[in-house]
Amino acid sequence: SISSLKNCNMFPTEFVCHACFKNSFVNVKPIASSSSSLPYLTIHFNFSILHQCWYIRPDDHESVSLGGTLDPSTKSTQIITHLSDTMLYEKLNHAISQLLMGKFEDQQHVIVELTTRKLQRIMTSEMSEVCVDVELLIDHYCDGRILSALEESSSVDGMVPASHSSIELLEPMEADERNSNDDCSVCLDELGEETDVLRLPCSHMFHAECITKWLENSHYCPLCRFQMPTD
Repeated sequence: SISSLKNCNMFPTEFVCHACFKNSFVNVKPIASSSSSLPYLTIHFNFSILHQCWYIRPDDHESVSLGGTLDPSTKSTQIITHLSDTMLYEKLNHAISQLLMGKFEDQQHVIVELTTRKLQRIMTSEMSEVCVDVELLIDHYCDGRILSALEESSSVDGMVPASHSSIELLEPMEADERNSNDDCSVCLDELGEETDVLRLPCSHMFHAECITKWLENSHYCPLCRFQMPTD
């Protein structure tokens, strides 16, 4: 979704996020060997979020890094499990869900799978403690092409938005009426099958949230500059 991040101190001043992508990284390392015959393993989890900001240049479409910021809301937890515990996956899933605090459910399965595979690869009967570092990298993209189009519209007609009634009358597209592999030219993500999609009178389709935000600023179609009604 399009969101203005001007007032958020973890982003550059005047940074506007047009799209963001998440990637999870898991590092598992032993931190202690067992001096006991008890077959138990203590797993320490650390979770951190790194926000990376990028600017897509309008002339050559290259992405330029604007720097990164570590989210201060780093979390830690631990579990104790039997080395041959058949419920290891479920226990990891529960611990990681506590770390993610219900905010990144789309990444939870990937993180649990990575953690499980890496733990099973290194676990031995002599191991008593391991540390699992989970880092979520969120890349935020500010698209210079979108900003240029908005500036062009602004120079032409002072950024006149489309009328509220014309936005409400935009035609919603069912999943079988669109090519889910096509991209929304506002956020640059695929239209997909699960998201709401709207079609402009010029027949161009966009994510509903994206085109609504766009038309609240400019009454031009982002692709062909078809003019929507204004007030």
